[in-house]
Amino acid sequence: MSPRKFSARARKLEVLSYRQHFNNVWQRIICQSFETPAEAAVFFGVDPSTAENWFEGKNAPQGWGVAWLLRQPETRDAALAALAGV
Repeated sequence: MSPRKFSARARKLEVLSYRQHFNNVWQRIICQSFETPAEAAVFFGVDPSTAENWFEGKNAPQGWGVAWLLRQPETRDAALAALAGV
């Protein structure tokens, strides 16, 4: 395997690992910020099944969800702390 191919593969694994890490961070944020998936679904305007997946750590939103959370005064400080690893 050429160094370039190895580098691309290693980078892909690093990105996939970070995506899983972000799912875990998002799960912590959601579980700390909302009492139920239904409450999170209303806040974000998503399907209840989407919010349930966030509560279970199965997936996380793309940038829009993070931006929406950071834009709201009631969730901003906790979200920033969690995203910064504090």
